[in-house]
Amino acid sequence: MSEVKIARFLDIKACESIFSENSTFVLRSPEYYRRLCETTESGNTKGDRDEGSAKTVDGGTAEYRCFVLSCWTKLKGTMPTPDEWNIFKEDEQNIMAIISTPSKVCDFINKALETERTERRLPFWPVKHEEVKYGKAPCIDHTNIHKVVPFRKGEQFAKQEEYRFIMEYSSYPHRIDSYIFSGGIEYMEKRFANPDMNKEIKEKLGLILSNARAGDGDFSDMKRSEIIANADILFDK
Repeated sequence: MSEVKIARFLDIKACESIFSENSTFVLRSPEYYRRLCETTESGNTKGDRDEGSAKTVDGGTAEYRCFVLSCWTKLKGTMPTPDEWNIFKEDEQNIMAIISTPSKVCDFINKALETERTERRLPFWPVKHEEVKYGKAPCIDHTNIHKVVPFRKGEQFAKQEEYRFIMEYSSYPHRIDSYIFSGGIEYMEKRFANPDMNKEIKEKLGLILSNARAGDGDFSDMKRSEIIANADILFDK
């Protein structure tokens, strides 16, 4: 049975980081997503002030924040539908989608973690991954909070169909706001451009790809058509 396809939707800044800086991969802390929500007017679909916590059936709150995470969207098919493109769309931010599978991303992160654990002595256990469940958790206590909370979000986020990769701290106290590494492109199956991208953003992305091709990173020996598969719309005249 084939694996579900998952997508990571990117804004212009993330595209520049990935395609110009040796394919940067980022995992964020729960505090990052809380801050993202609190510092954005009217909230932010990428932020959650309750990240790292879950409501219990008795009306209480359970918290667990000793992890960093990478958030993806579980796709209905093999490429994003119009509705999926619009899940995180804010001011033309949602312009690219990286398509992969859970096993490829998991293997990629674990491989990078093993290398950097030796060099940087990072305090993480191997990556965990699964689909996010929405709504109140049925039973949370000190014995299972670390299994439940990282993969639990409020019902208002259900349309995101989120699939998460979690790395928990192996020692305490350690808090890292953003864990960033450059590890190549092995986890990417395909890269799609948003068909509704406007002309200005399309030109910016084209420049990023040109710079990536001329650089010394993973993309230096690749043509633009190989860097982003199925994105002919970028280069229409």
